[in-house]
Amino acid sequence: MKLAAGLFSILLFINGIMLTFQYHVYSNQLTEEDKTFYYDQDIEVVYHKNKFTIRHHLNSLPESQVRLNWPAKSVKKECGNKKTEKCNRLNKTKTSLNKGKTKEQTFVYTIPAPSEGKLSGRVIKNIFLSLNLGKPVHTTIHITDKKHSGGQWITGLPEVKSKNLKLIQYSMFSGNGPVTSLYWQKAKMKELFTNDQVTLYGNGHASDNLAQALKGLDIEGFEHVAIIESKKYKKSGDRILFTSELNKKTLTEKYILSQMNQKYNFDMLPNWGPAVVASFLTERRVGSPKASKMVATLKDYMNEQQLKDWKTSLEDLQGKKITAGLLDDKLSSSLELKTSFFKMNAQNGNKVAPLLFEDKRPIYLNGLQQKNMQVILKDGRILYSVKPLLNKLGYSTKIGVHGFYAQSKERNFRFPMDEPFYVYNEHRYDLLSQPIVKYGSDYYIEEAWLVRLFIVDIEKSEKQINIKRQ
Repeated sequence: MKLAAGLFSILLFINGIMLTFQYHVYSNQLTEEDKTFYYDQDIEVVYHKNKFTIRHHLNSLPESQVRLNWPAKSVKKECGNKKTEKCNRLNKTKTSLNKGKTKEQTFVYTIPAPSEGKLSGRVIKNIFLSLNLGKPVHTTIHITDKKHSGGQWITGLPEVKSKNLKLIQYSMFSGNGPVTSLYWQKAKMKELFTNDQVTLYGNGHASDNLAQALKGLDIEGFEHVAIIESKKYKKSGDRILFTSELNKKTLTEKYILSQMNQKYNFDMLPNWGPAVVASFLTERRVGSPKASKMVATLKDYMNEQQLKDWKTSLEDLQGKKITAGLLDDKLSSSLELKTSFFKMNAQNGNKVAPLLFEDKRPIYLNGLQQKNMQVILKDGRILYSVKPLLNKLGYSTKIGVHGFYAQSKERNFRFPMDEPFYVYNEHRYDLLSQPIVKYGSDYYIEEAWLVRLFIVDIEKSEKQINIKRQ
């Protein structure tokens, strides 16, 4: 009995060790999304002659260690007033917060500021401290202008109040989400329209139709932005946008695309990226003609359930770096068919590449697996990537002025890309359809023409495709 009890205790001990080990492995494998935390911040900005002094209060902090992302130009980085403000979690190198139960911390830092003449009309970007993997839920900003510069301060948050006192100018902004930039201009503007999602500043007036359109921008999950009427081109900040046109289409597009760029990282995509994602998530067509055609191509193919799955997958990508390959993976999953639609469009300039589906089976040529060959399906046609295949069959290939060329010692072909015929060993053969087509930057040959002209046999099983020279 004692022996059994002893064995049972040993097994419990071993099991406890294994569970602890598995927990640590699991913890180390948590995704970035799993580690994301949320906090609130209250930021006091004092504008002096040539600097911004910033007192940054952080609230609702997690107990885990947190890395600090200081602004690149920040100097004199210190803890807040130790007597009245907490900063006991700051490490010695001032690079992170140590683990601890204190939920609030305060930091003070300085950012160089341009002179008043160079400050006007300029967006000062990346000015505030942020926390790695942290997302601000609510932000309040107080701006105290000791220079009494007049004019107008804008942050992208809704303005709560402003006062011109004898010695200072004071402005307060408060709202949801992060803020990265400040804007000031000497000439004060009118507030043409404001609601929970957008404030429009300008010198003229907003028509009734425009005001009605701006009210219709009430989109769930979107954060407030400031839109500034300006005849000169100015580069926008995340929540500070400029427009030379006060019309429904322009303002709607600027607003929606700014929200997309706040929620996603599109640095790895052409400019149609945020427009395509926005068009699906908001049910509004925005962006270039190419973006609109890409959206139409996908919607024309998708059924209701596929469209629902696709939208859900796009929502799940918030906060992540978006690449063409990642969008293709999500689209392939939603359609349950492999496609490289976004990769092809990233390589196709202003032209829209079609929606093609790829056969997932590995391809073997004369018994050897080929890694760089592809079989696609388009409008009922089975197409093979022609260049790598013909090169393996002993042909040299090139693109010339008069079409696609494939040449070997005894057999020479030319396939015009805009007329239904081909030339074989100097003899012309008219056709009803072209054997070789171009999609994106790649060329493909239809399966029937591959077998007929290049004398191969093709056998298919559930697991692979076999191509053999006859």
